Amino acid sequence: MADIFMGGGTTLVEGSRLGMQMIGNDLNPVAWFVVKQELAEVDLGQVKKLLADIEAEVKPQVMPYYYCDGPAGEKGKWTHLPTNKAMPADFDPLTIPRDERKDYKYEGPEVIYTFWAKHGPCQVTGCGHRTPIMTSPVMAVKSLTVRHWAHTCGKCGEAFDVEEEAARMAPDAPFYVAPTESPYSVLDRKKGVICPHCGHTALVNLGKGKNKKVELSLLVHPQWLAGEGKQDANGQPYGGSAQDDVAATTRWDAARAANIRLLEVRGVLPDEVTDPETGVTFAPEKGTVPKKSNYACSACGTVQDVLTTVKATGKTGPMAAYAVQGYAPKRGEAGKPYSGRFFAAYDAAHARQYDAAFAEWEARKDADLKDYWPRSAVPFGFMTGIANGDIREGHGFTHWWTMFNPRQLLVHAQLLKAIMNVGSYSWATREYVLGAYQQYLRNQNSFCFWDSGYDKLVPHMSNNNFHPKNNVVENCVFPVLGRGNWASCSEVLIEGREWAVTPWDAVSLETLKRQDAALAAQFTGKSEKVYPGDPVGEVGVFQGSSTDLTHVATASLDLVITDPPFGGLLHYSELSDFFYVWLRLALKDKYPDYFRAEYTPKSLEAVANRAREPEDPDGFYQRLLTQCWREAHRLLKPGGILAFTFHHSEDEPWVAVLESLFDAGYYLEATYPIRSDETKGEGEFGSKTIEYDIIHVCRKRTEEPKPVSWGRMRREVMADVRQLQAMLENHAKEGLPAADIQVIRRGKALEYFSRHYGKVFVDEGRAISVRDALVGINQLIDEDADKGKEASPVNAEPITRQFLRTFGVAAELKRDQLQKFLKGSITTPDEFVQRGWCVEKNKVFTRTDPLDFAREWSGKHRRKLTSDLDQALVLIGACFDNSGINASDTLKNGHFKPHVALKPLLEWLHRNGPDQPTRNAAGRAVSIYNVWHASQAHRPVQGSLFDGDGEYGA
Repeated sequence: MADIFMGGGTTLVEGSRLGMQMIGNDLNPVAWFVVKQELAEVDLGQVKKLLADIEAEVKPQVMPYYYCDGPAGEKGKWTHLPTNKAMPADFDPLTIPRDERKDYKYEGPEVIYTFWAKHGPCQVTGCGHRTPIMTSPVMAVKSLTVRHWAHTCGKCGEAFDVEEEAARMAPDAPFYVAPTESPYSVLDRKKGVICPHCGHTALVNLGKGKNKKVELSLLVHPQWLAGEGKQDANGQPYGGSAQDDVAATTRWDAARAANIRLLEVRGVLPDEVTDPETGVTFAPEKGTVPKKSNYACSACGTVQDVLTTVKATGKTGPMAAYAVQGYAPKRGEAGKPYSGRFFAAYDAAHARQYDAAFAEWEARKDADLKDYWPRSAVPFGFMTGIANGDIREGHGFTHWWTMFNPRQLLVHAQLLKAIMNVGSYSWATREYVLGAYQQYLRNQNSFCFWDSGYDKLVPHMSNNNFHPKNNVVENCVFPVLGRGNWASCSEVLIEGREWAVTPWDAVSLETLKRQDAALAAQFTGKSEKVYPGDPVGEVGVFQGSSTDLTHVATASLDLVITDPPFGGLLHYSELSDFFYVWLRLALKDKYPDYFRAEYTPKSLEAVANRAREPEDPDGFYQRLLTQCWREAHRLLKPGGILAFTFHHSEDEPWVAVLESLFDAGYYLEATYPIRSDETKGEGEFGSKTIEYDIIHVCRKRTEEPKPVSWGRMRREVMADVRQLQAMLENHAKEGLPAADIQVIRRGKALEYFSRHYGKVFVDEGRAISVRDALVGINQLIDEDADKGKEASPVNAEPITRQFLRTFGVAAELKRDQLQKFLKGSITTPDEFVQRGWCVEKNKVFTRTDPLDFAREWSGKHRRKLTSDLDQALVLIGACFDNSGINASDTLKNGHFKPHVALKPLLEWLHRNGPDQPTRNAAGRAVSIYNVWHASQAHRPVQGSLFDGDGEYGA
């Protein structure tokens, strides 16, 4: 039987019928709870019944706030269930008493998403105008497919397309056709074909049509972008912020809804468009944001910083809705373009619904819903108080509830109340459904926004921070359409449990062809599901720090699999507080040790957090991570394996992970690049582009590392990498990216280095660090690009080789050139400056003159002159004409210890110096060094790692 420990993150732990014991561990209560539910053995029938009861309980209560009219006057149907009576057309659902809503059923158009815009409150004295912050009036773009026929008018002879249906996103909005669009006509079912040129109408046999794409854009009209004052005609202030009351916000919503207009444009957007109803012409790309993080006040024209103006109010920025996307069932059933979905302006009727929901929330939040929403303040942390301009004081998100609008709070509180109380279900069943609730929170808050390219909502945490949004999208609850609604979040519960009972994996058809060509021929597509018949078994899941795993016996595990934090990239506990403050309302009495505290535990979180550890965040991260590795080291059997992945676009956090790993007593057995997660999102919707995606396989070091010189190890690595060259070239031809090939080479070098960690020497008594080793390894990888150039001495220190390789024979480099050259090399230009090898002025880096460098060292203790390039520059500077410095004095100084690479560096600079005086001085320095070295030949010398066998030869 094998024993396996899995820790860190929210990894799905899978049991096995082969008898492996699995143990999961995580410090974060939210992660612990999620994994616990992923592995829970619940009755799916009971889960489905509870979900049905939750919908039956909550849906009638919120339906009056999400119903709407469809395009062309399509209305829904309200039915009084006890009498089965359909309500009249003028029936107002907002008048139904709350305790009677369960007696009504609605069928018809519903709101899927509501679009909101933050308004900048002008701080110019005497102004106070509120301007919507929108970079462009374009709020949505879509390419719709419509069937058409090419046709020629029988009267005027002009050609045009006849389209079967009107291709529209917002059928009730004014419509503008770009001048570049080809002539077209929409088929009239009664009149037939109407010529757009002469108006001739004819009934014709069109035959079989073809599909074509129609490009559409939806714009917000300038009259709404003009914004609104700070108060109404009676001097009553407007609301709209999270901290404002119902009356003030109701006034604000009514004022904003009164001016809303949308304009739909067909075709490529021209420089100007004209609203056919108002006659207003405007530029579709000109919004209210003249530059990043600023807006121009629509009243006084002053350009102001968003953060500054919002902060001055002490509240969140006032929000106002301008559009909805809905679903009209009749349009969907009729096969209209856009599949029944539509956009519409957020008018007075929509505002009235929202304000009614706000009023209900105010009435219930301290009454029957008082125990179902979080009241705690947002604490100071890196993600809340440093990043994004301090979301508490700068953006007004002072409490967790301010991250939701009142309608969302009303929905969330009722859902949580129903999960905990409806019916007579077991706690295990209710707990399982909380998993859907946690996901729904992520999709229904004031940090969700619109992805116009995909035409759908982007949930909170897609970019792993609390970055406030200027344009927010509010989700729906129970409709069948919409990303992240309650139904889609609930479906995951069912699918997850079904997979656990009958797990499957995907096998590529290419792999299947190699195994069984006849079987592969029976399938199409790129992959096929395979069912191994290995259901998920019982697993122990613990909450706690991986620095202290006393519940696991020493030397009892065969395998530890983990996913360590990425330095300061992701601050897990601070981000998970968003979910924790809601979940603890249901779990604090069930799991007091985990959920009684107001926030997630943070003191032992292994991250580099400047808010909690301002003095040395990186050092804290590395020390804690080392302790985690050491504890895993204690648990592993002598032949056990530690495996983990690490993803990062920068080398620095990787250095910390490797150093902590090696310090804890491991060596790298192997490294494997994987491409399944090469990028964790792209552009503004992703966390960051990930360059390295590597599985590290490690073993416990059972003996002391053997000492080796950096030069010797480098030669061994080069020899091994060259053996891989043919394989790598073949993979490159097959499409393996260059970045992955670099990872393979880098991994091979790190395997060597880890076996000798702490005993890899660049000079007698001076071991190389992980960081410097990575610099050298990166140089190894890049050497192929330097063919035709004379490489710097192989035994030179990595940072020296990087400097010489970067500058070559150039005397200066522009900052942008230097930064591009050093990208991915773990070296920065500032490191060269700090060592005194170059100086920066006007964004140009100029190499330090050796004579100036030597004079700077004049009079200093030679014991500190240890760097190979420092030594070379001092000797070369002393050999300049009229330097006034005796080079021999340095060599003869009893405290001076020449670096093993000193002579090769002098010889290299004699051939490759940046100018003739430097090359001449280097030649003299070589001669002086040779004379000095000859005088030392008769002295007996202790044998060292750096002797003989030609490892430092040319």
